[in-house]
Amino acid sequence: MTSNVRHLTAVRDDEPAGLPWDLPVPVGSNTAALPSFPLTVLPKWARDMVEGVATFTQTDPSMGAGVLLSSLAACGGGRIEVEAKPGWREQVNAYIAVIAEPGERKTPVYKALVRPLYQAEHNLQEEVRPMVEQEHARRDIAQRAAEHARAAAAKAGPDRRDDLTAEALAAVLTAEQITVPTLPRLICDDHTPEALVGLMAANGGRMAVISDEGGIFDTLAGRYSGTPNLDPYLKGYSGGYMSSDRQTRAGESIADPALTVGVMSQPSALRKFAANPELFGRGLVARFWLILPGSLAGYRDQDAPSVPTAVTARYESTMRSLAATLAVWDSPQVITLTPEAARVRAAAAQEIEHQLRPGGALYDMREWANKLYGSMLRLAGLLHLAHHPTDAWQRPISEEQMGQAAQVTAWLISHYTAAVALVNGDPAGDTALDILALLVGKGMHTFTRRELHRRAHRKLPRAEQVRAVLDTLTQHGWVRVTPSGDYEVHPGAADYVNRVKANRT
Repeated sequence: MTSNVRHLTAVRDDEPAGLPWDLPVPVGSNTAALPSFPLTVLPKWARDMVEGVATFTQTDPSMGAGVLLSSLAACGGGRIEVEAKPGWREQVNAYIAVIAEPGERKTPVYKALVRPLYQAEHNLQEEVRPMVEQEHARRDIAQRAAEHARAAAAKAGPDRRDDLTAEALAAVLTAEQITVPTLPRLICDDHTPEALVGLMAANGGRMAVISDEGGIFDTLAGRYSGTPNLDPYLKGYSGGYMSSDRQTRAGESIADPALTVGVMSQPSALRKFAANPELFGRGLVARFWLILPGSLAGYRDQDAPSVPTAVTARYESTMRSLAATLAVWDSPQVITLTPEAARVRAAAAQEIEHQLRPGGALYDMREWANKLYGSMLRLAGLLHLAHHPTDAWQRPISEEQMGQAAQVTAWLISHYTAAVALVNGDPAGDTALDILALLVGKGMHTFTRRELHRRAHRKLPRAEQVRAVLDTLTQHGWVRVTPSGDYEVHPGAADYVNRVKANRT
C-alpha cells in the first residue's frame, strides 16, 4: 500500500532517508519538462493504442491519454458511480482539456481514439431506427385522424356536434400519447448550452461533448450569448436537478445529469477561458483536468510506423462494446472499494490535505485542488473500467487501481500547475527555474540563504529577490527548510533540470 501512495508524494524511489518529500510541481512557463502520462496504469489494450497513436502521430502520449480518459468517461458517465464510503459517491464523468499549440497533430490523435464512440452510437441508432420510423408513422396517422375528426365536429349540426366533439378530443389525446423515441446519442460537438440541455434530456441525462477544437471555451465565454447558461456544465459535473424549460418542451427536467467534456484546445483559448471572472468565480474552471502534452516539433520522425491493425481492432472492439453495454442502462451501478483500496485512498487524500496548508504546493490553487478527492475516485473508476471492461460493475476497485489513480492524480497536479503558469504568466517562476539549475549545477544540495545570495548575486542582487525566489521554490516543492534553518534541494531536481535543458535544445 505504501508504494502506491508514494506516487503522490515523491518523484524518485532512491531519495535519501528522512522525511518524505511532497511531489514537486514545475516552475516557470516552460512545459516541455512536464511528466508524461504514466502508461503503466493502463491495461494492454488501451496502453498499446495510446502508445501506437503517439508513435504514428509523433506526439506526447499524454495527448492520447487525455482523449482516452475522455472516451472512458463518455462511456461510464451517468452509468457508473464510485462509493468511497456510505454517503459519498462520485460519478465517473470528467471535464478534460488537452492544451497544445496549432500544428501539434491534435486532430489525428482525436480521430483515432474517439472513433469507436461514433461507431457505437451509429450501431445503437440503427437498432432503434425501425421503431422510430414506426412510431413516427403511427403518430402521423393519428394526427391526421384527429384533424379529420376536428373538421367533422366543426361542420356537424347541433344534433351530432357533442358526439363528434367527444370523438375529436379522444383522437387528439390518442395522437398526443404517441411518443416518438429519439435516436440515441452518446457524443456531440460544440452546442449552445440550451441545445446541450435538450440533448441531455433526450438521452437519459447523460452526454459527452468531445471535440478536437476548443470552441466550447468560446461558447462558455459568451459567443452565443453575453450571459451564457452555465447550468449544464455546473450541474452536469456532479449531478443536480436541472430543468430544460428553455427548450421547446417546457417542464422537462433532468434529475441526475452527467456531462463529460473532452476538448483539445490551444493555449490562447485556455487563457481566455481561465481568465473569465464569471467562469472562474462560479467554479467552472476548477472542474477541468488540464493536460499540457510536450511538443516534439523539430524532432519528429516523418516516416513513423502506423498503428498496428491488430492494436486498432482490439481497441475499437473493446471501446465499442463498453459504450454499447453501458448506454442501455436505465440507472447507474455503484462500485465500492476493497478495504485495501480504501486505505490507499485515505492515505493519498491525507497527502493532498497536507499540501493544501498555507505554504503547501496546492495552497494557491485551492479551488481546483479541493476537488482532487473526488477526482481521484473518478480516476479510479475510469481505470477500473479500462482494466475490467466486461464486468467492472460486478467487482470492487482494487488496491492496485486505487494506487494507479493516486499516481495519475499526482500527474494531473503537475499539469494543472503548469497550466496556471501558462495562463497567468510566471516570470518569478522562470527566475526560480534558473536558480534551481544553478543549485544543481553547483552541487548545492544544502545551502543557506546567504550562500545562495553570494552565488547568484548577479541575477539576484537584492536580498528581497533571494527571499522571493526561495519562496517560489519552496511552494513548488523543489527546496525546503531544514530543522537547522538551512535549505535542502529535492533529490529529483537534477533530473528535472536536465529534462528542461534537453527539451530547450
